[in-house]
Amino acid sequence: MNALFLVICAVLFNFQDSLEKRLEKMVWKNRVVVVYCPKASDAEFKLQKKWLSEVGKDVMERDLRVIDCVEANLSADDVLHLKERFKYTPNHFCFWLIGKDGEIKLVSNKPVKPEQLFGLIDSMPMRRAEKGKN
Repeated sequence: MNALFLVICAVLFNFQDSLEKRLEKMVWKNRVVVVYCPKASDAEFKLQKKWLSEVGKDVMERDLRVIDCVEANLSADDVLHLKERFKYTPNHFCFWLIGKDGEIKLVSNKPVKPEQLFGLIDSMPMRRAEKGKN
């Protein structure tokens, strides 16, 4: 009975990898957008989520994954990773685009319109090569 309880808890609480591990797993597989905000109710966060949700097909076509980083939901390790990797002290909205090579391609302190995001991605050599294969 106790083992079953632990399995149910693990599923319900979805023990997740750290931000660093999740990003490491996506290198050479996905482009990643990391959207940070202090609170999920922030207007800029909501606007960014709305814009990205409206272009879901385009997001998928570009092997793009979105990671929401709401401060209240971040572990101490995730906050430290933001500070170290992204050279960022979380206190306001921020948007990062990470290429498939794991390098930061775009940083913005305001929401990024899909056409700007896709224009940048589509100009990248790896994306142009992908489009040539299709």
